[in-house]
Amino acid sequence: MKILSEFLWGTFDDVSARVRSDVPSFRLVNEAGGLPMATCGFSLGGFIETALPGRAVSMKPPLIRADRCVGTVWEDDVATYCCLAGVLPPDLNAPRGAQAAAIFPEMESLLAEAGMTFAHVVRTWLYIDRVCEWYGEFNAARSAFFESRNVFNTFLPASTGIGSANLDGAAITAGAIAVKPKDASVRAEIVESPLQAPAMAYRSSFSRAAEIFWPDRRLLFVSGTASIEPNSHEVAFVGDIEKQIDCTMKAVYAILESRGYGWADVSRAIVYLKEPSFRAAWQAWLAARGLPGDFAAETVCDVCRDEWLFEIELDAVR
Repeated sequence: MKILSEFLWGTFDDVSARVRSDVPSFRLVNEAGGLPMATCGFSLGGFIETALPGRAVSMKPPLIRADRCVGTVWEDDVATYCCLAGVLPPDLNAPRGAQAAAIFPEMESLLAEAGMTFAHVVRTWLYIDRVCEWYGEFNAARSAFFESRNVFNTFLPASTGIGSANLDGAAITAGAIAVKPKDASVRAEIVESPLQAPAMAYRSSFSRAAEIFWPDRRLLFVSGTASIEPNSHEVAFVGDIEKQIDCTMKAVYAILESRGYGWADVSRAIVYLKEPSFRAAWQAWLAARGLPGDFAAETVCDVCRDEWLFEIELDAVR
């Protein structure tokens, strides 16, 4: 079983009850102030090794907020890249709706320091404390920002919005990957799901997947995916973990297959389980298909609707 060593999942009370030195910090930065090896569910080293193998990479100065590193910027011969992680709202005492509204301008400000705009963002991660209580309010804040920046008409990122507390006591913390091409040899495309309606159909502002193309390879980001009735926004198989897993994985595989990928091309995956006991059903699903037990990192947290018991996000490279 893979463990995300830089993450601490659970309620705020769960987090607060542990000795800080004994837990992996959800701050997503280490004591030295640099980004850890895995951030926002995404490994910077893994990105360079899998998406940019053999390329000469030049690192730029880190992006700093409140004496903490919250972003790295680097470039190769065809593009500039930015990885944000552990981005916090400026005012942690503000109401949670206000924190959600503020997190996106904060990300935009960091991107500007890297010479980018939100139009260059291809993937986001939003870690939302008590997500089921206010996911609609969060979604409204995200949509309002996207409307104000014309994101819906430029590039709607792939995304994961998942329930997790954090050691800072923020209502939300965020991460992102942005890519700014230097020429036409690099581009990004939105990818729809063959088996699920677009998330925008139920006013959730993200794409089902996004793909980046380089001259010699491509990388597919599949958003956090759960079980949905076909061409609907309704939760499929309420209360049935086995069927929710199977429904979700069929939808994910359909996205992979539509772009010429398979399970063997998956380079990174994270499974979100609502209850620890659901791991048995997940492991059984993998075993029945000859997939390794460590196919995905596994964690326990709330998905954005109470009825969802399982979610997965993944990347694939060819």
